[in-house]
Amino acid sequence: MERESTGMERHRVENLDLPNDHGNKIRLTGEVVAEDMHFNDATGMLTVEKLYDAGGGRLAYAAISAVDDRRDRRAYVIEEKDDRCIVSNGSVAMDLNTSDLLHLLSLAVTESERNAVMETRIENIRRKLAANA
Repeated sequence: MERESTGMERHRVENLDLPNDHGNKIRLTGEVVAEDMHFNDATGMLTVEKLYDAGGGRLAYAAISAVDDRRDRRAYVIEEKDDRCIVSNGSVAMDLNTSDLLHLLSLAVTESERNAVMETRIENIRRKLAANA
């Protein structure tokens, strides 16, 4: 089977331990299928995210965010079973209807966008106040 080129070289990882400050570390073998790194100028936060295909309908997601000397590490395994998804952080597992999970994710994205707009407005007000001082 031929793979479509995504511009990112996929590579297999063996016995990888994903660190997790909110559950147990997650050990997996799989392929890196996506990764992203972004920096937030307003907060100074650097975030690195990776998505792994662990085979058998299982995905693993890992994110590490850091500001100054503080960091937050999260890892999850997501397993699809018919119309359900089992999401685990290594300590706690949730069994959700896939459409409910997608709805919750859309709410989180909407809230995140709302917060970003509010932060931009606050920053614009601060600049205006500084210019008038």
